[in-house]
Amino acid sequence: MAKKQEAVDNLLDALVWMRRKAKKHEPVDALIDALVRMRRKAKKKVAKKATKKKPVKKKTGKRQRGAGQ
Repeated sequence: MAKKQEAVDNLLDALVWMRRKAKKHEPVDALIDALVRMRRKAKKKVAKKATKKKPVKKKTGKRQRGAGQ
């Protein structure tokens, strides 16, 4: 089964195509570089979040009753 392409991948493909057709590459290159940097940063953030473990709450033993109960 083929991997589903993300919208970012489609955008990168379109920008690369634009770069090939453009006479002045600098503006398109800047867009491509910015998009790739943003994508890498987002992937690192997701990977970091996935590996981070949730802290386990410690049980205190007896339940404390509040006033009026």
